[in-house]
Formats: sequence, structure tokens, C-alpha cells
Amino acid sequence: MTSRRQFLKLTLGLPLSSGGLWLGWDRLRAQEPWPTRTITLVVPFPPGGVADFAARPLAAHLSQTLGQKVVIENKGGAGGGIGHAVVARAEPDGYTIMTALPSLAVIPEGNRLQGKPVPYEMDQFVPLARMLADPPILAVRNASPWNSLDEFIAAVRANPARIPYGTSGHLGTVHLAMEMFLNAAQLKMVHVPYQGGGPSFNALLSDQVPVVPTLESTAKGQIDAGNIRILAQWGTERLPSFPHAPTLQEAGYQEVVYILWTGVFAPKNTPAHVTGFLRDAIRLFMQDQAVIERFAKAGSQVSYLDGPEFARFLEADTDRLLKVVRKIGLS
Repeated sequence: MTSRRQFLKLTLGLPLSSGGLWLGWDRLRAQEPWPTRTITLVVPFPPGGVADFAARPLAAHLSQTLGQKVVIENKGGAGGGIGHAVVARAEPDGYTIMTALPSLAVIPEGNRLQGKPVPYEMDQFVPLARMLADPPILAVRNASPWNSLDEFIAAVRANPARIPYGTSGHLGTVHLAMEMFLNAAQLKMVHVPYQGGGPSFNALLSDQVPVVPTLESTAKGQIDAGNIRILAQWGTERLPSFPHAPTLQEAGYQEVVYILWTGVFAPKNTPAHVTGFLRDAIRLFMQDQAVIERFAKAGSQVSYLDGPEFARFLEADTDRLLKVVRKIGLS
């Protein structure tokens, strides 16, 4: 991990031996002291999902780099909407930040379509960085009667609106991905929302539901133990870890591609110098080769974008996702 001295050297661009570094740092601190107290990193899901998986090592790095404690606060519920709303309403002072997933963009439009109150808008957040980007996988227990995607499709087609599937929540991270596939394949299933990716995956393990869309990082331990089988995934090419599992594009559903990103956000109007320090600290973390290897070993790929680049990506990705939401409806 990067030490605070390394952080200062890289962000201020001065040699560590230079007194100007410390004068520059002191001047910045004197002008706008930050951070001076504990920072809360909100995870809008329970422990066990990818947002939590990404947040914990990030919090440790930020604590070391910024010199103040960074604590994780899991605020699950409503597919992430409860935690999102908490951060949207938080003081824009840099002491409340959040890891979030594509449900951040989907929930407001989904609620509008259903005539429900909109808990927040996307313009209430400022993107700090994209950390990860992974395709969901379609997972069943190893004891499942379905050994392939074709067998699964045949079973669902023979039992319309009778077979359940679990997700991290209504309009949550993988609900949209699954409904994209079901819509393209003209299949009907029963959606069972849970309070996050961890609880949803646990429901699969305990035989409460026979299938879930999830992420490799959530399922990897059980996959390695031989308890979980992967039928397909939502990427554009086969995953090295599951070369046998076809993409849904390969199966004939050309428009069914979904990449689940994990990003870091702060409330809108957080001071620029504060978001600058946070972006610099996150950049150092995400460019650390040991961090990249750690995430890869755990089943997730680093796909780092700095705040402005991430904002441009979000604009296009959100537009694409909302078109899907409007087309499918997601009642």
C-alpha cells in the first residue's frame, strides 16, 4: 500500500526531501483543513456483495493515506436506494462518501415508471472514480438439474412464471441484467428480491431459490469448493475463469450485454480540493499492482477511471440502461 509520504510526493509533485513539500501541504491544510475527523464510507448493501467487497480494502487504504479513520457503514435495502438517498442528503464536506453500482442510476427512473417517490437524482452525486467492471454470471447449485443454459431455458419455458430467481433487490444491481435476458428470450420467471448480493447468494446456497445472477467475486469461494455451477454470463467474451460458460451473446441474445461497474461517489457540491484529495488517494490505490492482483485473485477486474472520465462513462451508460428500463418496464 502507498504510505502517506508517498501520497504527498505523488499528489503535490515535490521531492520528499524538499521543505517546499511540507510548506505546500501546510498551506493547503491551513487554507481548508481536511480531513480532521472520521470519514464514513457508505455501502448501500449488506456485507457480502461487490460494493462491500470493494469498499473494505479501499477504506483501509484511505485511512492510511489521509491520516484519518475511514469506517464502513452498510445501509442496505431497496436495491441500494436507502443508502444512495442517505449519501444524497449528506453534508457535502467529504466526510461521507459511497461505493455504488449501476442501480444508482436505475432506481430513480424505475420509481418514476412505477409512480413511486423518487428518493434522489443522479445529479446529487459527484463521481470520484470507477474501481471495477465485471459481467454478472448466472449461477445454480451444483446439485441443480440444469447442466447448461439450454436446459435452464427449456425448464423455464415449460414452467412460465413459476420458477423463482433471486437478486440483490428490486431495480438492484443484477435485477436489470436478468430482466434483459428474460425479455430477449421471451421467458417469464418469479423475481425474489433480497437486501443485497450477499443475502441473495446465500438464498441460492440454502435452496430458497434455484438460480441467481451474481458476480464472480461474490460466488468465487463456493465455485472453487465445487458447490456452484455457472450456466452463462453477460460479458462480450468468455471469462478465463469459466471458459465453459457461454456469453448470452453466443447463445443468440446479441443485445444482452451488461457490465456491472463499482464506483465511488461523494455528495454534490463537495469542495473541489476535497474531491481532489479523494480522487488522488483512490488513484494510488487502484494503480497499485498488488491491489490489482488481489482483486483479480478474488474474481474481479480493476477497470479504473478517474472522476471526470467516469462521469463521461456514466452519462453514456446511464442513457443505455434507462432505455432498457423504459423498454422492459420492470414492474
